[in-house]
Amino acid sequence: MPKMEKAKIVKELKEKLNRSKSFFLTDFTGLNVQEMTDLRKEFKAKKVDYLVSKNTLIELATKELNLNAIAHYLKGPTGMAFSYDDPIVPAKVLYDFNKRLNKPRVKVFWVEGNVYKEGELGQLAKLPSREILYSQIVGSLDSVIGNLVGSLDGVFREFIGTVEALNKTKNNN
Repeated sequence: MPKMEKAKIVKELKEKLNRSKSFFLTDFTGLNVQEMTDLRKEFKAKKVDYLVSKNTLIELATKELNLNAIAHYLKGPTGMAFSYDDPIVPAKVLYDFNKRLNKPRVKVFWVEGNVYKEGELGQLAKLPSREILYSQIVGSLDSVIGNLVGSLDGVFREFIGTVEALNKTKNNN
């Protein structure tokens, strides 16, 4: 591969790594062409980029971005999944795919600044999606705000009742 082409790939990897909220290094050994195609389709449907690259090029890109903890895992075939929106989505795809085929193996993954080993994939994949978490937060806030409004309403009614009672006693005297 010519040096200019390698530099272009490293630049592309750095851009993807910079934009990513999460990325996953996978070992796709044992996946046949159809399985790899299915995995790529699942990723594409979930707006996740997946690419296969040489370990030396991935290492160059990660070193330039101070992601040195990743270098240890750059052995054997390596595919990378990048998520730019919801960091959990690739974990869910890989977890579900792995449950069906026991492939691909996740070597390591990075989520919003933290590096995790493959054993922690299941925990991440089982988290609710960002939209569900947002709806749960909004539901909780709605309940709290409803209780606050109810409490304030009770205080205001009592206050108005007190003012009216004082007004009646003042007018009767």
